[in-house]
Amino acid sequence: MLDNQDVAVLSRVNELAERHGLKPYDFVATSKVEEDGGRITHVLEFEVPARGNALREERFNRMLKDIGIVPSDRAVLKGDTATIIDALDNALQLAPRPRRNL
Repeated sequence: MLDNQDVAVLSRVNELAERHGLKPYDFVATSKVEEDGGRITHVLEFEVPARGNALREERFNRMLKDIGIVPSDRAVLKGDTATIIDALDNALQLAPRPRRNL
């Protein structure tokens, strides 16, 4: 079930992607909660964009690095919800600012 915390995480992911010149359809990000023995962990997982577009791959990898994820076949960030959101907020501060039309 999608809840407000998932929406908060994925909204930040989409904003970050846009700042890096990526569209939401260039990759897939999932937000889920895993429970292991009563311990709840928030998981943000990225699927690597389609191969063959070097510019899109470069932008995607730069976005992952800004979040603190080492680009690989399985790009995952785990922690509590606050940690995930803080990582995305920090990455947004590093990301290029959108240009305004005058």
